[in-house]
Amino acid sequence: MYETFMITLTDLIERFVPTRRLNTSVKKHSLEIRKLMTEKLKTWRREGNSVTYKKISGVLKQKLFEEEQKQTENSLVRCSSKDFFKFINSRIKEDNSILSLKNKDGDCIYDNAAKADIFSEFFSEVFTEDDGLTPHCPLRTLDSPLSMTFFPHVIECVLFKLKARVNTTPDGIPAIFLKRTCTSLALPLSIIFEKSFRTSCLPSIWKTAIVLPLHKEGSRSTPNNYRPISLTSSVCKVMEKLVRSHLCNFLESKRLLSTCQYGFRSNLGTESQLLNYQSTLIQNQVGKQNTHCVYIDFRKAFDKVSIPKLVTKLASFGLNGYLLGWLSDFLSNRDQKIIVNGSLSPPKPVKSGVPQGSVLGPLLFLLFINDIGDTFESKFLLFADDLKLFDVDENKIQRDLQRLESWCGIWQLDIAPDKCESISFLYSRKSPPSLPIFSINATTIPRTNVIRDLGVWISSDLSFLQHHAIMIKKVHQRINLLFNVLRRATLEVFIKCYVIYIRPLLEYGTLITSPVAKSNIIVLVK
Repeated sequence: MYETFMITLTDLIERFVPTRRLNTSVKKHSLEIRKLMTEKLKTWRREGNSVTYKKISGVLKQKLFEEEQKQTENSLVRCSSKDFFKFINSRIKEDNSILSLKNKDGDCIYDNAAKADIFSEFFSEVFTEDDGLTPHCPLRTLDSPLSMTFFPHVIECVLFKLKARVNTTPDGIPAIFLKRTCTSLALPLSIIFEKSFRTSCLPSIWKTAIVLPLHKEGSRSTPNNYRPISLTSSVCKVMEKLVRSHLCNFLESKRLLSTCQYGFRSNLGTESQLLNYQSTLIQNQVGKQNTHCVYIDFRKAFDKVSIPKLVTKLASFGLNGYLLGWLSDFLSNRDQKIIVNGSLSPPKPVKSGVPQGSVLGPLLFLLFINDIGDTFESKFLLFADDLKLFDVDENKIQRDLQRLESWCGIWQLDIAPDKCESISFLYSRKSPPSLPIFSINATTIPRTNVIRDLGVWISSDLSFLQHHAIMIKKVHQRINLLFNVLRRATLEVFIKCYVIYIRPLLEYGTLITSPVAKSNIIVLVK
C-alpha cells in the first residue's frame, strides 16, 4: 500500500513541485546608483574605455558594495534567529565535502563511491551481535497502554507542525511537501498508519537510513574523525511522533521512568539535574562530609543496544499486542546507506542499537537503561547514557561499580574505563585525607580535581573558577570570530549577535555557577 502511495506522491512532486524557489522580487537601487549607472553607460558610448569611464565604474562598484552591505544589515536586524544563524554559519563554517579518505592500508581514496564504502565498513564496526540469551526482566507494571487510533485531524496537526525543510529522505518525500499538503494527506496517511500498526509491519523504506558523515575534529581524511548523522523517512517520523506521545503519556501517568533520569524528558534538563546534584554536594559539605563521585562512560551506548533484549525490556513495561509488535518490527531488519558527495554505498544491516535519527530512538534507549540503578546502594543520576554515582561512603560506590559491571555483562553494554573519571568533593581545604581509588573491569578509574559535568566545570572544592575561565575564553573567541564576519555591521546587528551567540554562553548553568566572590563577579562583568 505504501509503495503505491509513494509512487503517486513522487510522480506528483516531479510534475508539479518546483525544484527551487524563484526570486521574483525586483531589486531596486537608490537614486544615486541609478544616476551613476546612466552616467557610466553614456560615458561608454561617448568615450569608450576611458579614464573617466573607469573612474565612474570604480565609484559605482563601491556604492553597490555599500548598498549590498546596508541591505544585508537591515535584513539581519529583521530576520529570525534561525535565519541569523544560517547567515553567520555560512560565513564561518568550512566546506563539508570530503576530498580524500584513508583506507585501512593508509592509502588516500578520492573516488566518492569508494569513500562511501569505507565509511560504511567503519560505522558498521560499532554494532554488537546479540548473544542469544534472554535475561529475566521482572514486570514493572500490570497495566498496559490503551489501544491506539490514528485520527486524520490529529495527523493533520502533526504534519502542519513539521519544519519546512527540503530534506534528503530514503523515500524522497521531503518534510516541506508533507507540511504544505497536510490536509490532503491526512486521510490516506491515517489508513496507512492504521494498517501498519494493526499488522505490526512497517514499509521497508521506513527502516532504511541515509547516513551523512559529519566531521568532528582532527584530520578530514581519517574516518574515525567523523560521526554519523542518520536521515530517515519523514512520513515514518510522523507516525513515530504519534506513537511516542501515546507511549510517553502511559509511562508518565504510571511513573515508570526512573526519577534519576533527566535526559529526553519534558520539563527536565541538564540544569535541573545539576541543581539536584549540587544540592546533595552542599548538604554533605555543610555536614563536614566528603562526597566521592564516579562518572561512567559507556562505549557507543546508543549503537550497541541489543534489539532482542530491548524488546524484552519493552514487554516488562506492560507493552503488548499491536504496540509491542509494531515496535519490535520498527527495531528489526533495519539497514543504512552512507552518502558521500552524492554517492551512496550499498545498504548494510544495522545489527544493534536504537535507530539513530528517529523520533522514538531516545525514548527506547531510556526504557532500555531504566533499571540500571535498581540495585545501587549509592545515589546516582542519569542524563540519557551519562551516569554518575556519588556517596559519602566510597565502599558503597565500589560495590555499585561491581553491580554495574554485572548489569553491563548481562545487557551487553560496554564501559570505557579509561574514559571514566572519579572526583572527591572535599568539605575542607586543608590537606585532604587519602582519597579512594575506584576500579571497574579490573581497571583503575583515573582521578581528577576538576570535572566537566553536562557542560559545567566543577572543582573538588565546589568552586567554578575554571568554568568561568573557560567560558570567558570561549566568549572572547566567539566575539573575535563574529567581529571578523561583521566588520562593518551596525550597532543593532551587534546587539542581535550578542543576544543569539554570546549571551547563551554566559547564561548557561548560572543557577549552579553564579559567582559569590566580588573578584569573580568583576571578571565576568569585564
